[in-house]
Amino acid sequence: MKHVRNEGKRSVSVKKSDRTEESSADRQGIRVLERFFGILSYLAGQNDYAGIKEIAEATGLSRTTVHRILATCEENYVVLKDGIGRYRIGPKSLVWANSYQQQTGLAKFARQHLKELLRDVGETVNLFIYEKGEAFYLEKMHTYNASGLDSRIGSRLELYSTSAGRAILAALPAGEFEAYLSSRELLPRTCWTVVDKDSFRNIIEKARKRGYAEEDQENEEGVRCIGAAILGKDGYPVGAVSISGPVFRLTDDKVERVGKRVFGTARLISYQLGYSTNGGHGGL
Repeated sequence: MKHVRNEGKRSVSVKKSDRTEESSADRQGIRVLERFFGILSYLAGQNDYAGIKEIAEATGLSRTTVHRILATCEENYVVLKDGIGRYRIGPKSLVWANSYQQQTGLAKFARQHLKELLRDVGETVNLFIYEKGEAFYLEKMHTYNASGLDSRIGSRLELYSTSAGRAILAALPAGEFEAYLSSRELLPRTCWTVVDKDSFRNIIEKARKRGYAEEDQENEEGVRCIGAAILGKDGYPVGAVSISGPVFRLTDDKVERVGKRVFGTARLISYQLGYSTNGGHGGL
């Protein structure tokens, strides 16, 4: 009997060891993924190829780690390498981006409306998607005279300092908006950014009443934007539309007219997504 109990103890001991090893392997795998995403995020923000030394310094990783991860990425066309050993994002990313756009459906529904808005307003048109408390650039349509507009498809949108972000916040349930505001420090993006929370609440309330939000050089100097939220069938914001242009063209006398046009575009897209003014909790 004693022998059997000892055998049982050894068996339990092996199982605990296995679980420890699996846990360690899982943690190692997560670290590799974090490094992988860190490297890709850095490359996605560059306008040209970047060398291993530059990438390592920017991500805080060793050159050996960077080289090993990039070698695997290169084999799968996630990154491309030039003749002198520098890297940039590869064509595999297009497959992921296209898949995301098709699965969300928002870009497909919005595209024709965005083209009409671009034609009517004559300024750069932006489409954003809002998921899990964050907004991201989904599509961008430029005019021939676009200037000073620094944004990339897939990049994250700062909600409090942008017109599209403010429009989304205005469409949230009151409790969710307050939870966002209480958890966020409003840092100045430019010298014009509103960072006082009481003043910011007034801005959001104004956006709720008008149906669109604006910001004047609060996210990027020299640029003014006007945005409106896109609502799902339950009235919850799923994204936003905005137009952006230089302050010398988007003057005060144009804000109301353009704002109403942007709101109309957002509402048409919302209707196509199943939104109805007969229900939902959206404030717009």
